[in-house]
Amino acid sequence: MKKRVLSACILLVLAALLAVSVLYTTKHKTVKTTAAFHENMEDLTIYLASDTHYLAPELTDNGSFYNNMIRTGDGKFMPENEAINNTLIDKVIADRPDAFILAGDITFNGASESHRQMAKMLQRIKDEGIPVLVIPGNHDFTERRAARFQGDSYELVDSIDATEFLELYGDLGPDDALSRDETSLSYVTELSPHVRILCVDVNTVVGLPGILTNSTLEYVEKELQKAKEDGAYVIGVTHQTLLVHSELTSQGMSFIGAEKLQELYEKYGVLMNLSGHMHIQHIVESKNGLTDIATGSVMTSPNYYAKLDLSEKAVRYEAIPLTVERVSDFEEQSHAFLWANSLRQGQESLIADGVDPAEFENTDSDAYRMAAFFADFNTSYIAGHSDRIPWDDAILTLWDKTDTFVPKYFDLVQKEGARDFTKWTLQAPIEESKE
Repeated sequence: MKKRVLSACILLVLAALLAVSVLYTTKHKTVKTTAAFHENMEDLTIYLASDTHYLAPELTDNGSFYNNMIRTGDGKFMPENEAINNTLIDKVIADRPDAFILAGDITFNGASESHRQMAKMLQRIKDEGIPVLVIPGNHDFTERRAARFQGDSYELVDSIDATEFLELYGDLGPDDALSRDETSLSYVTELSPHVRILCVDVNTVVGLPGILTNSTLEYVEKELQKAKEDGAYVIGVTHQTLLVHSELTSQGMSFIGAEKLQELYEKYGVLMNLSGHMHIQHIVESKNGLTDIATGSVMTSPNYYAKLDLSEKAVRYEAIPLTVERVSDFEEQSHAFLWANSLRQGQESLIADGVDPAEFENTDSDAYRMAAFFADFNTSYIAGHSDRIPWDDAILTLWDKTDTFVPKYFDLVQKEGARDFTKWTLQAPIEESKE
């Protein structure tokens, strides 16, 4: 087995976990939109999950390398990866929504074996007569990162390409599509005579995930024009976010060409875009009323999946924590895993600023209290609940004295205001809510 020095923390910069927006203003009122409701909107319930990051059990022996990697990673509750994903499948089958969407990063690192097993798990949903729609994410074609983890090292294993993706997942969206793009894995599915789902793939350009090609953009416009002519609503789905949710996440969270896709969506009155990728529950609205809802990773506390209810009167979105009964105290364990990861990030930031690591051994020290506040703050924000952040002016003052980006993070979230990003409603006609 070939030994390599793989970074124990395969992360974007910490800032990539911090999503902020000053545009979303819909906590107690309905939102603007270029789309107009009509009496033919069908009643539908759609479930969506993102960033399942499935890893086939035989690809890890839970040895020292793997455990160190996931515990110094980005907070995904990988110790219960198998239980979480199987529970998600069971939940969809039990609730029987009109469709289930999996918005990318299906696998942990693109390993072929993980894809094969996840495709079989998703087929269980399809076999129950529930349409399944999948698109790939940036983790799903990663030849130089697909790996088996053993002991204190790892070895590379086979990944898949776009052709193999269609062989495995073709029956889970593409083969049943109303139309398919010839140059990407994008497609349109008709859920009802007046509702279509447009899945836009930006991750199959070899070695360059996150690029919307001109040919796919042309395909999208043709499909939007057809939907307009047919009097059908369109809901967009991407893995990466369509809109930039924050100046802190302006790099890496969206994709090249997103602005052009946004223009088309606003022009043709697309109802909304559903995305993931950030592992943060967040919602942002463009100046012209287009909403992008990023559902948090089902692998990261509070382990959300999303429910979208459509009717002739409203479209309602809600992020719902997945209950994993097969794991004792699952909610507490998953939260503790993310909290410990956030505590480590806060400590590392302070250590880089000159704090002696020994200070964290005393839980009454300023250093530990600062890191613990950061953990409380970060877990609340990742959960889409800036309204639950336990602000502490004394701790904020201590952080302000540091030469880190953390005070800016705090400041942006405070300016955003206390919000609940787990719910969103679009009503017709547009009017102020009486709530």
